[in-house]
Amino acid sequence: MKFDETGNRKRVSELRAKGVEVWGPERVYVDSSVDLDAIEAGAVVRQATLSGATLSIGAGSVIGTSGHAEVDDCQIGRNVELGSGMYQSATFLDGVKIRGFAEIRPGTLLEEEVDLAHCVALKNTTFTACCVAGSLINFCDVFLSGGTSRRDHTEVGSAAVHYNFDPWGDKWGSLLGGIRGVLLREDPVFIGGTCGIVGPVEIGFGAVLAAGSTIRRSVSANTLIATSGRNAKINGFDRRKRGSVARAFVTTARLVATLRAFDSWYKNVRLPYSDSRERTLYAAARGRIEAQASERIKRLSRAVSVLGQGDGGAAPWARPTAREHAHLVRTWKEMRRLLEARLDGMPPPFDFMRGYRNAREGGLSHIDSVRAAPESGHAEAWLQGLVEGITIQAKSLVNYEVTTGRRWD
Repeated sequence: MKFDETGNRKRVSELRAKGVEVWGPERVYVDSSVDLDAIEAGAVVRQATLSGATLSIGAGSVIGTSGHAEVDDCQIGRNVELGSGMYQSATFLDGVKIRGFAEIRPGTLLEEEVDLAHCVALKNTTFTACCVAGSLINFCDVFLSGGTSRRDHTEVGSAAVHYNFDPWGDKWGSLLGGIRGVLLREDPVFIGGTCGIVGPVEIGFGAVLAAGSTIRRSVSANTLIATSGRNAKINGFDRRKRGSVARAFVTTARLVATLRAFDSWYKNVRLPYSDSRERTLYAAARGRIEAQASERIKRLSRAVSVLGQGDGGAAPWARPTAREHAHLVRTWKEMRRLLEARLDGMPPPFDFMRGYRNAREGGLSHIDSVRAAPESGHAEAWLQGLVEGITIQAKSLVNYEVTTGRRWD
């Protein structure tokens, strides 16, 4: 991006002429790459640098509420509020609010009415509708859902962190909630302040992670868990040796399966009954979903490449672990094909779609239409079936019980 003061004043003037409230060329810079027609009348740009050929801003949205916002190649719905910070290659649906000092990096998708406080960092992460997070949050490589509304929502307490990076240089994602959360009928997930979540894990709907807990294993639905550091273990560590990764592979496969089902939700439910503005947002959202899935597959591929070096770093005496590593290397191509395939079969249930379509054609928003649609149980079964179909195949490929001699549970 090359600074162009004269051109900027002209572009700011053009935006004002079409009904965009811009606080002046001294506070706002609009790069020549921006399509001015993609910024709707009624948008407000207070303090910002706008760039990117795919940038779009909906009416009623306010950019730069708490300081300067750098916004590059983002798709911003209506009535969105972005405070100070950096926003890059992310998609924000209607009603999203981010208070300030944010770092929202590529691959991020925030659905309707998501609310983030100050100093939140996200990358390759989805928050489905109505989820809320406090301040000082660092969540990369996460799918978060749950709750029914902004009054009954999944909550991430301040200073919570998702630890996605391990000592072997691998990055892992976690599934907090699940695909059924898009129907806005599930119990919320509660993640207390200062929680540390060590990926990859799956946290079920209705789970409560007490403030200050460190979560190292998956947590079942409707479970309260509290941990402390009082019983810390001190063991030797050799980075050249690696233990079992089968559970991590299956958890990751389940996360990718959730993203595939999520993409199918957009393709088969959201897009067919969207208007032209929404279609642009939803198409961008599908791009973020694909970016998240591709990142997980890329990271698994890297892990397999390391496992494929000799005994995969396993200690010589750890024969079950060495067998597991060798098996994962042998089956990786098939696993990769499974995870890379988009879901084209299994259309959504007719009764749910009829109710959803009637609500949308009656002028209701997507969220209100989802709430109004009957037979949500059929839609739940459809979505969950998409996820389970991939997960079952992934478990079969990992073959955990045979290669390790241990049971899943």
